Amino acid sequence: MEESDGDPSPTLDTVSGLSTCSSPLPPEPFEPRFLVKLPGEVTKDGSVVKYTINSTKVGGLEDGQDYVVEREYADFEWLEHCLLTSVSLHGLIVPPLPPRPPITSEMAEAQSKKQFGKNTQLLLGDDFHRDCRQLEQYLRLLLSHHILGKDPALEHFLTVPQAPPRTKVKKSLLRKITEGIENRKGSHKDCEEFFQKERDWVTKYGTSMKETSEVELCTAIGHLATAFTLSTGGEDDSSKTCLKICTLFSVALEDIRHSLQIVNYNDESTLGDYCNLYARYLEMEKEMLLQRTCLLVDYETANKALDRAKPNKLEAAQQAKLAAEKAFEDCSDVARQEIKRFHRRRVRTFQEHLEKFAESKVRTSRDLYAMLTHSLGRLKTFDIS
Repeated sequence: MEESDGDPSPTLDTVSGLSTCSSPLPPEPFEPRFLVKLPGEVTKDGSVVKYTINSTKVGGLEDGQDYVVEREYADFEWLEHCLLTSVSLHGLIVPPLPPRPPITSEMAEAQSKKQFGKNTQLLLGDDFHRDCRQLEQYLRLLLSHHILGKDPALEHFLTVPQAPPRTKVKKSLLRKITEGIENRKGSHKDCEEFFQKERDWVTKYGTSMKETSEVELCTAIGHLATAFTLSTGGEDDSSKTCLKICTLFSVALEDIRHSLQIVNYNDESTLGDYCNLYARYLEMEKEMLLQRTCLLVDYETANKALDRAKPNKLEAAQQAKLAAEKAFEDCSDVARQEIKRFHRRRVRTFQEHLEKFAESKVRTSRDLYAMLTHSLGRLKTFDIS
């Protein structure tokens, strides 16, 4: 349940009918209409993977009714498309859909290099447990959203056994041109300090969030282990002894590298999940703030047009100005509450993943300590004679 922000009640401007309060009343607490669980039951046929989704209706005449459906990743993409096109998104921060799981060997190789370094020999296998966890989190974020959680497309997705027919969505040339124009408006200075600071924060924090996902330590240790196995070139006894020592040290480094790969995998499934989720989430917030900035530019343009309007076009210019003002202020009111809700959830989620990250570090550190102790014992007992 979302806590109240304690904002004052809004007042109405008697001329325009618009809210004059900079932060209106927050929406009523919204309870999800379904409880959802992806238990990890997956069927794979070639490149098609279907996930089992269990959901339970909460409230209403069907309270407690259970549903079981199978959906593939393309169905989730179609659901996202339906949600993005069925409601006015001005001011809403839409939960991000997880990236497509690495189904093919090429996708798995690319994911392995990203996670363990470009020279890794480890190839990630299917991680359906993680895929289910991310998709389940996506559905829960949608269900807990006070607007998207009430969308009929989401209920249909969870309750109707037959998946809806899908069509591939392509951006038109006009849409691409429009997006280019909107992106150029992104540098326009905001009229409110609250939103300007949020825009600056999203840009900086989003970059830092992406950088934390970079993993290169395993690659560096792998290079070092290989270097120690190279011959020194001499045939005398001292050179041979040196090579034996280096080879033994190389084995220890390989043990460390293997341990760090396990550490990296655990990090990726705990704190890494948080970083990946909110790196995408910040992109969605950035998109929302860009939409609001475009409405701000339209509003300012309408004001200028009203100032320059001739008497015979004054009424039309006045109506255009009021429409642009209403669109901008409505978006601002929604965006302000969305940002507050977003940061409350972000902090709670970070705390939860940080606790899991710490627990994982304790377990893997104990294993790494035991492995290093064993390697050190082998080095101490090595006879150089």
